Amino acid sequence: MSLSYELRVLELDSQTQLLERVQLLTQFASSFVVIKGDAGAGKTWLAHRYLEAWAHGKNQSLITCFANQDDEVNRSNILRQLFPHSMYSATDSLHESVERILDGEASNIVIVVDDAQHISQALLAELWLLYTASLHVTKQNISIVLFSASDSLSSRLSRLSHGFDNKPVELDIDALTDVEAERFFDTMVLRYIDESVEKRVKSAFTNITPLPGEILALGEQKMEKKVIIRSLVGSPAKIAATVAVIVLLLFLGYSWLLKSPATPPTEPSEVPIEQTVIPTLDGPTDAATEEQAKGANKEMPSQLEPTDDTASLPPAVTSETASVGVAESGERVVITSDVVDALLDDNTEVAVTNAAEIQNVVTPKVDVVDNVQKPQTPITFSFAREELNALPVNHYTLQIAAMTELKDVQLFLNQHTFDKPVRIYPTLRGDEKWYIVTYDVYLSIQTARDAAEALPEDIQSLGPWPKSLSQVQREITRWKE
Repeated sequence: MSLSYELRVLELDSQTQLLERVQLLTQFASSFVVIKGDAGAGKTWLAHRYLEAWAHGKNQSLITCFANQDDEVNRSNILRQLFPHSMYSATDSLHESVERILDGEASNIVIVVDDAQHISQALLAELWLLYTASLHVTKQNISIVLFSASDSLSSRLSRLSHGFDNKPVELDIDALTDVEAERFFDTMVLRYIDESVEKRVKSAFTNITPLPGEILALGEQKMEKKVIIRSLVGSPAKIAATVAVIVLLLFLGYSWLLKSPATPPTEPSEVPIEQTVIPTLDGPTDAATEEQAKGANKEMPSQLEPTDDTASLPPAVTSETASVGVAESGERVVITSDVVDALLDDNTEVAVTNAAEIQNVVTPKVDVVDNVQKPQTPITFSFAREELNALPVNHYTLQIAAMTELKDVQLFLNQHTFDKPVRIYPTLRGDEKWYIVTYDVYLSIQTARDAAEALPEDIQSLGPWPKSLSQVQREITRWKE
């Protein structure tokens, strides 16, 4: 089996230095950190990367704020990730709920808020109160990390922190250096684009701001194919003359059709009357009847030759029956649900996209071992794209395998036993198809890490790692494109 795993991360020096500073600020004591950056600076990626690799041992929570979002929804998301087995009320403030649940116990908590420029003033004040209250409780480390658009929170935080000895720490996400931008472009964009548009993308790269978001956007642009129609005539006068000649020819052709004489009616042709030989009966006949019979007999051939008319017979009845999904060898052919849905709904686009998959399950494939043909393992699983898209984006799953062949996925499923749901989805990396195998769903990244350590040894040896469902859903969308 050929197992292959995707490139996990691409950490650049400027981003690593920023993550090290955030880790230092949040590792040993409570802190309130604001990380500012323009659109496309990589704030969302840095938020996920900080929780995955730079916040070990912390009880983690990650939320994304949207404009006009209810504060109760954000409170519920934070508390559910921090205390999944505790009772709380979404109407109470964060400080009240956390204080009641912890009841003075030691804690090591980090709350990360992405798109914090959309956070309400009331929830921002609750986070600040939660941070300041933890400063006076022994062995309680509660850090708040906000990722926001540039300078959108500075004025609001200055009002909240007025009169306090502790102030929020503000960090900026700098643009990539020329060397980092070139490396990021080569690794994340250039290796995945088609050669026909490589020159155009390289030219566009020299004219953009060196931000990760803008560089990645180069690889996602739809390069439209333009058909250039070259005119056979050069001047406007020649074009007008050509159009006039075409119109004149059309007019003359239409006039000729109108003036063409109608087809004269055809006279009815005489239909020969077939003569039938009437057998004679025993008895007296008159002379006219005998003469008519002799004339009819003269027209009949003297010798009648036998002819083969088996083609007009109905087809022979056979005892063999035809069935769908059964190969000629008598073995059952299993077709995935995606293929069946595409065929039933007459969805041409889906059928073409899954052409390779249909070929894999319909065309009989055999392996030759010691001159003995053995049928390959049939594909019995189906993709879980709709199920994964329906799950919350702030949850996590475990990626346990990634393959480029459907048969490898099937062999992997046949060789291992799982006690939690295993979901498989397809994606594209450049022009290459990949099939990702995921395991279960978890409320937080720390819960996913704990679950990975509890997996059987044969699965742990594959290196399972937490993956956010937001990234999973982006990769599913890439397949549809």
